[in-house]
Amino acid sequence: MAKQIPAQPDKKSISDLIGKIQRKELILQPDFQREFVWTPSHMENFIKTILDGFPFPEIYISQKGIDLTTLATQNVVVDGQQRLTTIQRYIEGTDTFEKTIPKFANLGDDNQKDFLNYDVTVRDLKDVPSDIIIEIFKRINSTNFTLTAIEINNAIYNGEFISCAKEILEIISKAEHKVPIFSESELTRMADLHFILLVMSTLEEGGYFTQDSMVESYISKYNDEYPNYEEKRDLVSKTIIDILDSELPLDSIWFRKSNFYTLVCEFCFSKTSIKNKIDILITEEQNIISHKNEDKEANKYAKYYASMYAGTNSRTSRVRRSEFINQEIL
Repeated sequence: MAKQIPAQPDKKSISDLIGKIQRKELILQPDFQREFVWTPSHMENFIKTILDGFPFPEIYISQKGIDLTTLATQNVVVDGQQRLTTIQRYIEGTDTFEKTIPKFANLGDDNQKDFLNYDVTVRDLKDVPSDIIIEIFKRINSTNFTLTAIEINNAIYNGEFISCAKEILEIISKAEHKVPIFSESELTRMADLHFILLVMSTLEEGGYFTQDSMVESYISKYNDEYPNYEEKRDLVSKTIIDILDSELPLDSIWFRKSNFYTLVCEFCFSKTSIKNKIDILITEEQNIISHKNEDKEANKYAKYYASMYAGTNSRTSRVRRSEFINQEIL
């Protein structure tokens, strides 16, 4: 049995924790943490818990290092980022989410003091290696559904394959493009990163697989070294930018997630420029919409339309979309 990692519970006041955050002695969002995803409703209900005097789950922190200039210890939040961010925003008044609760500025002196003196249970993991911090983060979150698979993978892996996907997103962003297939809430949950990783995994597989079952295996396989890094980075980013630079309207069916995914994959497989295929794409879209209600077994356009909606993540639907794009467009 391995030696137990010390994580004795301690009490810290809200004022102490927020003070450390403001002085940058406590880092809210280290590299392995996800972005802030709570809705205004989540935030309000959480603050109400504190105002009503109820406890909330403990927070985990760990030492990251010591500032050799100030000799101050710097810590990172291993688990509890959403809660501490909400508290900070409530105190600083930077967000508007108070519908059934008063703003912090309107609490009055005594209630403000009570809020700031509220005790938070904190477990300090002390100075443990970064790989252990990430493993603890993974295990804390493996028993609930607050994290998506890609958020956990992003926490576990930081190597070549996932770095390539992030660089592709950075290239697209620098080209002043935003992939119009994700909502803002999806973006905070790293849906765009998952999409790029799915495309890359499909290209490495050389074809389509069921659901997204192979993504993590490729992230793991190419974590230490990814021989195709530059090739896939340039190919995928150029293909997506070319599609976004095209004259396709934003409400085109080709910007539906399932279609966009297949389109990117097929143009990457064929290494064909989309620039000479815009008219065909527009014409085929009109055909698909015109014939969508016909017998899908007898009409190729109705069959494609069905593959957009029925089992869009299944291998069968992915292959059908691939075959249509190859035969009718490429």
